[in-house]
Amino acid sequence: MKNYKNIQQPIIFIGSGRTGTTIIYELVCRHPSLAYPSNYQQKFYKYPVINLARNIFDNKLWRKFGQKKQLNKTGFLNKYHFIPGENFGMWNYLTGEDIDFSRDFLLDTKISQERIDFIRNYFSKMVAYQNKERLVMKINGAPRISFLLQLFPDAIIISLKRNKIPTLNSFLKVNFWKKRGYNKLWWYGAYSDKELEFAESIKTDPALITVFQLCKIDQVAEMEVRKLKPKYSEIHYEEFVENPLQTLNKIINVGNLKEYDFSNDLKEIKVYNQNKKDTEYFSNEKLVEINKIIKNFSS
Repeated sequence: MKNYKNIQQPIIFIGSGRTGTTIIYELVCRHPSLAYPSNYQQKFYKYPVINLARNIFDNKLWRKFGQKKQLNKTGFLNKYHFIPGENFGMWNYLTGEDIDFSRDFLLDTKISQERIDFIRNYFSKMVAYQNKERLVMKINGAPRISFLLQLFPDAIIISLKRNKIPTLNSFLKVNFWKKRGYNKLWWYGAYSDKELEFAESIKTDPALITVFQLCKIDQVAEMEVRKLKPKYSEIHYEEFVENPLQTLNKIINVGNLKEYDFSNDLKEIKVYNQNKKDTEYFSNEKLVEINKIIKNFSS
C-alpha cells in the first residue's frame, strides 16, 4: 500500500447542511497549508491536473479568493475564482457506479484496495498540484464516516452543528430540498423497518419528514463515532457567529494546523447570525410535533 504523505490527517467537515458549513469551510480553506476540492474540480472531475489553476489565484505574490454566493455579495468575476465545494460529481466518479455516494449512508459498504489507492492517488495529486501540504474537504448530508475512514484512517472529522429548528427552516426554504427530501427520504441505508413505516406516515408534512431525516443524520454520526473512535470534534454554528475568530482558531488547533490569523478574511467574509426564535419559524402547535420527533431521537 502506497504512503501518500500529503493526504495524511485530512480534515473532513461533515454535517447535515444549512448549518453554516459553507462559510466556516470557506474560511478554513483560506489557511495557506490547505488544498481542497473546488468548482474547477467539479466541472473537470476526471482530471486532477485542473488543480494547477489554484496557483493562478493563490501564490507567493498574491492570494485571491472567491466564495459561494449566499449571504455576502460577490463580484462578476467571482465565478472564475477557485472556490471550495463539496463536489458530489467528483465523488461519484471516484467511487464508481456500484456505490451511490450522494445518497447512501454507506454503513456497510466495503471498498477494494485498488479503488482506495485510486482515490488516494487522486487526492494526493490534488494537494500537490495546488502546491499545498494538507487536504481539507466538506461532505454534507449522510455522515459516511465508516466509508471515509476506509480511505483516510487517520482523518480528523469535524461535525458542524446548528440548532435543529433554524436548520429545519432553512432546509424547507431552499429549492434543491423541495426536489429531494421534502416529501420522502432522501438518504437511505440506515433506517429500520419501524423508521421506514413512520417516515411513510409523515411524508406529506415537509417539516416532519425533514426533521426526521436531520435527526437520523446526527444519530448515525454519533453511532459511527462511538464505534470507530476517530479523531472527532464538534463545532456549533451558534458559537461561531458569537465569536468567529475564536472558533476558527479552535478548528486550527483540532486540525493540527500551523497558526494563521483569519482577521483579514473575516473582514471580507462577513458573519451574520441567521438564527431567530423558534416561534418565528413555526407555530406552537407545529413545534410540539417537531420537538416530539427530536426528543424521540435523543431518548
